[in-house]
Amino acid sequence: MIIDPNAPAGAADLIKDTTTETFMADVVEASQEVPVLVDFWGPGCKPCETLKPILENLVRSMGGAIKLVKVNAQECHDIARQLQVQSVPTVFCFKGGRPVDAFQGALPESELRKFIDKQIGGEGSPITQALAQAKELLESGDAANAQGLYMQILEHDNSNPEACAGVMRTHVALGNIDSAKEIADNLPGELKSNEHIASAIAMIDLAGQGNVDTSELEAKLDADPNDHQARFDLAMALYGAGKNEEGLTQLLEIVKKDRTWNDDAARLQMLKIFEAIGLTDPLVIQMRKKLTTVLF
Repeated sequence: MIIDPNAPAGAADLIKDTTTETFMADVVEASQEVPVLVDFWGPGCKPCETLKPILENLVRSMGGAIKLVKVNAQECHDIARQLQVQSVPTVFCFKGGRPVDAFQGALPESELRKFIDKQIGGEGSPITQALAQAKELLESGDAANAQGLYMQILEHDNSNPEACAGVMRTHVALGNIDSAKEIADNLPGELKSNEHIASAIAMIDLAGQGNVDTSELEAKLDADPNDHQARFDLAMALYGAGKNEEGLTQLLEIVKKDRTWNDDAARLQMLKIFEAIGLTDPLVIQMRKKLTTVLF
Protein backbone atom coordinates (compact mmCIF):
# COMPACT_ATOMS: atom_id res chain seq x y z
CA MET A 1 0.00 0.00 0.00
CA ILE A 2 1.44 3.33 -1.05
CA ILE A 3 -0.50 5.46 1.42
CA ASP A 4 0.05 4.73 5.09
CA PRO A 5 -3.35 5.17 6.80
CA ASN A 6 -1.60 5.76 10.11
CA ALA A 7 0.49 8.68 8.81
CA PRO A 8 -0.22 11.97 10.66
CA ALA A 9 -1.65 13.90 7.68
CA GLY A 10 -3.87 15.99 9.93
CA ALA A 11 -1.24 16.77 12.53
CA ALA A 12 -1.88 20.11 14.23
CA ASP A 13 1.64 21.38 13.60
CA LEU A 14 1.62 20.68 9.85
CA ILE A 15 0.52 24.26 9.10
CA LYS A 16 0.85 27.02 11.65
CA ASP A 17 1.37 30.73 12.21
CA THR A 18 4.51 31.80 14.02
CA THR A 19 5.84 34.85 15.85
CA THR A 20 9.28 36.29 16.52
CA GLU A 21 9.33 34.39 19.80
CA THR A 22 8.35 31.00 18.35
CA PHE A 23 10.20 31.22 15.02
CA MET A 24 13.23 29.32 16.32
CA ALA A 25 11.17 26.32 17.44
CA ASP A 26 8.64 26.39 14.60
CA VAL A 27 11.14 26.79 11.78
CA VAL A 28 14.81 26.38 12.68
CA GLU A 29 14.41 23.41 15.03
CA ALA A 30 11.52 21.81 13.12
CA SER A 31 13.49 21.91 9.86
CA GLN A 32 16.04 19.53 11.39
CA GLU A 33 13.40 16.80 10.94
CA VAL A 34 11.52 17.73 7.74
CA PRO A 35 11.70 20.66 5.28
CA VAL A 36 9.72 23.69 6.44
CA LEU A 37 8.23 26.26 4.07
CA VAL A 38 8.15 29.76 5.54
CA ASP A 39 5.54 31.99 3.91
CA PHE A 40 6.08 35.72 4.54
CA TRP A 41 2.78 37.51 3.89
CA GLY A 42 1.23 40.88 4.57
CA PRO A 43 -2.26 42.21 5.39
CA GLY A 44 -4.19 43.35 2.33
CA CYS A 45 -1.79 41.59 -0.06
CA LYS A 46 -3.88 40.06 -2.87
CA PRO A 47 -1.12 37.74 -4.19
CA CYS A 48 -0.68 36.50 -0.60
CA GLU A 49 -4.38 35.66 -0.45
CA THR A 50 -4.12 33.84 -3.77
CA LEU A 51 -1.08 31.83 -2.72
CA LYS A 52 -2.26 30.83 0.77
CA PRO A 53 -4.97 28.20 0.01
CA ILE A 54 -2.98 26.61 -2.82
CA LEU A 55 0.13 26.32 -0.68
CA GLU A 56 -1.80 24.95 2.28
CA ASN A 57 -3.57 22.32 0.15
CA LEU A 58 -0.29 21.19 -1.39
CA VAL A 59 1.40 20.88 2.00
CA ARG A 60 -1.54 18.84 3.33
CA SER A 61 -1.32 16.58 0.28
CA MET A 62 2.31 15.72 1.05
CA GLY A 63 1.44 13.44 3.95
CA GLY A 64 3.68 15.12 6.52
CA ALA A 65 6.78 15.18 4.29
CA ILE A 66 6.93 18.97 4.54
CA LYS A 67 5.52 21.66 6.86
CA LEU A 68 4.30 25.22 6.37
CA VAL A 69 4.88 28.13 8.74
CA LYS A 70 3.22 31.48 8.00
CA VAL A 71 4.86 34.75 9.04
CA ASN A 72 3.23 38.18 9.10
CA ALA A 73 6.10 40.22 7.68
CA GLN A 74 4.84 43.43 9.30
CA GLU A 75 4.63 41.95 12.79
CA CYS A 76 7.86 39.95 12.46
CA HIS A 77 9.83 42.69 10.71
CA ASP A 78 13.12 41.75 12.42
CA ILE A 79 13.01 38.24 10.94
CA ALA A 80 11.91 39.58 7.55
CA ARG A 81 14.83 42.02 7.59
CA GLN A 82 17.34 39.30 8.53
CA LEU A 83 16.17 37.16 5.60
CA GLN A 84 16.18 40.23 3.31
CA VAL A 85 12.51 39.89 2.39
CA GLN A 86 11.93 42.61 -0.22
CA SER A 87 8.26 41.93 -1.01
CA VAL A 88 5.38 39.65 -0.11
CA PRO A 89 4.61 36.93 -0.64
CA THR A 90 8.09 35.48 -0.28
CA VAL A 91 8.47 31.79 0.57
CA PHE A 92 11.65 30.19 1.93
CA CYS A 93 12.39 26.52 2.40
CA PHE A 94 14.37 25.70 5.53
CA LYS A 95 16.32 22.46 5.86
CA GLY A 96 18.68 21.56 8.65
CA GLY A 97 18.01 24.86 10.39
CA ARG A 98 18.83 27.19 7.49
CA PRO A 99 17.18 28.57 4.33
CA VAL A 100 18.16 26.61 1.22
CA ASP A 101 15.74 27.89 -1.43
CA ALA A 102 13.10 30.56 -1.99
CA PHE A 103 10.69 32.18 -4.44
CA GLN A 104 8.69 35.41 -4.63
CA GLY A 105 5.12 35.99 -5.80
CA ALA A 106 2.06 33.78 -6.20
CA LEU A 107 3.26 30.93 -8.43
CA PRO A 108 0.70 28.71 -10.19
CA GLU A 109 -0.07 25.38 -8.55
CA SER A 110 1.98 23.37 -11.03
CA GLU A 111 5.11 25.41 -10.26
CA LEU A 112 4.47 25.24 -6.51
CA ARG A 113 4.21 21.47 -6.71
CA LYS A 114 7.55 21.30 -8.55
CA PHE A 115 9.14 23.53 -5.91
CA ILE A 116 7.84 21.34 -3.07
CA ASP A 117 8.81 18.08 -4.78
CA LYS A 118 12.32 19.49 -5.22
CA GLN A 119 12.57 20.19 -1.49
CA ILE A 120 11.27 16.76 -0.50
CA GLY A 121 13.66 15.05 -2.90
CA GLY A 122 13.51 11.64 -4.45
CA GLU A 123 10.13 10.75 -5.92
CA GLY A 124 8.17 13.11 -3.69
CA SER A 125 5.72 12.32 -0.92
CA PRO A 126 3.72 9.07 -0.71
CA ILE A 127 0.64 10.92 -1.96
CA THR A 128 2.57 12.37 -4.91
CA GLN A 129 3.71 8.86 -5.82
CA ALA A 130 0.17 7.50 -5.44
CA LEU A 131 -1.25 10.23 -7.66
CA ALA A 132 1.29 9.41 -10.36
CA GLN A 133 0.47 5.70 -10.13
CA ALA A 134 -3.29 6.36 -10.30
CA LYS A 135 -2.82 8.56 -13.36
CA GLU A 136 -0.80 5.82 -15.07
CA LEU A 137 -3.54 3.27 -14.31
CA LEU A 138 -6.23 5.56 -15.72
CA GLU A 139 -4.23 6.32 -18.86
CA SER A 140 -3.61 2.61 -19.41
CA GLY A 141 -7.36 1.93 -19.31
CA ASP A 142 -7.56 0.47 -15.80
CA ALA A 143 -10.14 2.98 -14.52
CA ALA A 144 -11.45 0.72 -11.75
CA ASN A 145 -8.10 0.32 -9.98
CA ALA A 146 -7.27 3.97 -10.63
CA GLN A 147 -10.49 4.94 -8.90
CA GLY A 148 -9.67 2.76 -5.91
CA LEU A 149 -6.28 4.42 -5.54
CA TYR A 150 -7.74 7.92 -5.91
CA MET A 151 -10.30 7.07 -3.20
CA GLN A 152 -7.51 5.86 -0.95
CA ILE A 153 -5.72 9.18 -1.40
CA LEU A 154 -8.92 11.06 -0.49
CA GLU A 155 -9.25 9.03 2.69
CA HIS A 156 -5.84 10.40 3.63
CA ASP A 157 -6.37 13.93 2.25
CA ASN A 158 -10.07 14.59 1.58
CA SER A 159 -9.50 17.94 -0.15
CA ASN A 160 -6.79 16.86 -2.59
CA PRO A 161 -7.96 18.44 -5.87
CA GLU A 162 -5.98 16.11 -8.13
CA ALA A 163 -7.51 13.06 -6.46
CA CYS A 164 -11.03 14.58 -6.60
CA ALA A 165 -10.53 15.23 -10.31
CA GLY A 166 -9.17 11.71 -10.75
CA VAL A 167 -12.28 10.14 -9.21
CA MET A 168 -14.50 12.15 -11.57
CA ARG A 169 -12.38 11.13 -14.56
CA THR A 170 -12.56 7.44 -13.59
CA HIS A 171 -16.36 7.66 -13.31
CA VAL A 172 -16.48 9.10 -16.83
CA ALA A 173 -14.18 6.34 -18.10
CA LEU A 174 -16.42 3.71 -16.46
CA GLY A 175 -19.53 5.26 -18.01
CA ASN A 176 -20.89 6.60 -14.71
CA ILE A 177 -21.50 10.14 -15.97
CA ASP A 178 -24.22 10.89 -13.39
CA SER A 179 -21.88 9.95 -10.53
CA ALA A 180 -19.19 12.23 -11.92
CA LYS A 181 -21.69 15.08 -12.23
CA GLU A 182 -22.92 14.55 -8.68
CA ILE A 183 -19.38 14.84 -7.33
CA ALA A 184 -18.77 17.99 -9.37
CA ASP A 185 -22.04 19.58 -8.23
CA ASN A 186 -21.22 19.00 -4.56
CA LEU A 187 -17.70 20.41 -4.64
CA PRO A 188 -17.10 23.71 -2.78
CA GLY A 189 -16.64 26.76 -4.98
CA GLU A 190 -12.96 27.22 -4.17
CA LEU A 191 -12.16 23.71 -5.40
CA LYS A 192 -14.01 24.17 -8.69
CA SER A 193 -11.50 26.82 -9.75
CA ASN A 194 -8.58 24.41 -9.31
CA GLU A 195 -6.94 23.50 -12.64
CA HIS A 196 -7.38 19.72 -12.12
CA ILE A 197 -11.03 20.06 -11.08
CA ALA A 198 -11.84 22.49 -13.90
CA SER A 199 -10.32 20.09 -16.41
CA ALA A 200 -12.34 17.14 -15.06
CA ILE A 201 -15.58 19.16 -15.10
CA ALA A 202 -14.89 20.09 -18.72
CA MET A 203 -14.46 16.40 -19.49
CA ILE A 204 -17.80 15.61 -17.83
CA ASP A 205 -19.53 18.33 -19.85
CA LEU A 206 -18.16 16.84 -23.05
CA ALA A 207 -18.84 13.21 -22.11
CA GLY A 208 -21.46 11.45 -24.16
CA GLN A 209 -21.36 13.90 -27.05
CA GLY A 210 -19.57 11.51 -29.36
CA ASN A 211 -21.99 8.57 -29.73
CA VAL A 212 -22.40 8.92 -33.51
CA ASP A 213 -21.73 6.46 -36.34
CA THR A 214 -18.53 7.81 -37.87
CA SER A 215 -18.97 5.91 -41.14
CA GLU A 216 -22.09 7.90 -41.99
CA LEU A 217 -20.35 11.17 -41.15
CA GLU A 218 -17.28 10.23 -43.18
CA ALA A 219 -19.55 9.46 -46.15
CA LYS A 220 -21.18 12.89 -45.78
CA LEU A 221 -17.77 14.57 -45.82
CA ASP A 222 -16.67 12.59 -48.85
CA ALA A 223 -19.74 13.91 -50.65
CA ASP A 224 -19.31 17.47 -49.34
CA PRO A 225 -16.01 18.45 -47.64
CA ASN A 226 -17.66 21.75 -46.63
CA ASP A 227 -20.38 20.09 -44.57
CA HIS A 228 -19.17 21.68 -41.34
CA GLN A 229 -21.89 20.16 -39.18
CA ALA A 230 -20.91 16.66 -40.30
CA ARG A 231 -17.25 17.44 -39.63
CA PHE A 232 -18.12 18.85 -36.20
CA ASP A 233 -20.14 15.73 -35.32
CA LEU A 234 -17.29 13.55 -36.56
CA ALA A 235 -14.84 15.48 -34.37
CA MET A 236 -17.00 14.87 -31.31
CA ALA A 237 -17.43 11.20 -32.19
CA LEU A 238 -13.66 10.81 -32.47
CA TYR A 239 -13.11 12.64 -29.19
CA GLY A 240 -15.75 10.50 -27.50
CA ALA A 241 -13.90 7.41 -28.72
CA GLY A 242 -10.69 8.65 -27.14
CA LYS A 243 -9.14 9.77 -30.43
CA ASN A 244 -8.25 13.22 -29.16
CA GLU A 245 -5.80 14.24 -31.86
CA GLU A 246 -8.07 13.14 -34.70
CA GLY A 247 -11.04 14.97 -33.19
CA LEU A 248 -9.10 18.18 -32.66
CA THR A 249 -7.73 17.98 -36.20
CA GLN A 250 -11.27 17.90 -37.59
CA LEU A 251 -12.27 20.92 -35.51
CA LEU A 252 -9.16 22.76 -36.65
CA GLU A 253 -10.14 22.05 -40.25
CA ILE A 254 -13.48 23.80 -39.67
CA VAL A 255 -11.67 26.81 -38.21
CA LYS A 256 -9.42 26.90 -41.28
CA LYS A 257 -12.37 26.80 -43.68
CA ASP A 258 -14.82 29.05 -41.83
CA ARG A 259 -13.97 30.32 -38.38
CA THR A 260 -17.34 32.09 -38.03
CA TRP A 261 -19.37 28.93 -38.68
CA ASN A 262 -22.09 28.43 -36.06
CA ASP A 263 -20.88 31.37 -33.93
CA ASP A 264 -17.26 30.18 -33.77
CA ALA A 265 -18.39 26.75 -32.49
CA ALA A 266 -15.36 24.78 -33.68
CA ARG A 267 -12.79 27.03 -32.01
CA LEU A 268 -14.79 27.19 -28.79
CA GLN A 269 -15.13 23.40 -28.78
CA MET A 270 -11.38 23.07 -29.20
CA LEU A 271 -10.86 25.25 -26.14
CA LYS A 272 -13.23 23.05 -24.11
CA ILE A 273 -11.34 19.93 -25.16
CA PHE A 274 -8.01 21.58 -24.34
CA GLU A 275 -9.28 22.20 -20.83
CA ALA A 276 -10.66 18.67 -20.51
CA ILE A 277 -7.38 17.05 -21.60
CA GLY A 278 -5.25 19.45 -19.56
CA LEU A 279 -3.49 22.61 -20.68
CA THR A 280 -0.02 21.18 -20.07
CA ASP A 281 -0.62 18.01 -22.11
CA PRO A 282 1.82 17.81 -25.09
CA LEU A 283 -1.05 17.28 -27.54
CA VAL A 284 -2.82 20.40 -26.26
CA ILE A 285 0.36 22.46 -26.52
CA GLN A 286 0.86 21.24 -30.10
CA MET A 287 -2.75 21.90 -31.15
CA ARG A 288 -2.83 25.32 -29.50
CA LYS A 289 0.16 26.32 -31.62
CA LYS A 290 -1.61 25.11 -34.75
CA LEU A 291 -4.78 26.98 -33.80
CA THR A 292 -2.81 30.16 -33.16
CA THR A 293 -1.17 29.85 -36.57
CA VAL A 294 -4.56 29.52 -38.24
CA LEU A 295 -6.07 32.44 -36.35
CA PHE A 296 -3.18 34.87 -36.70
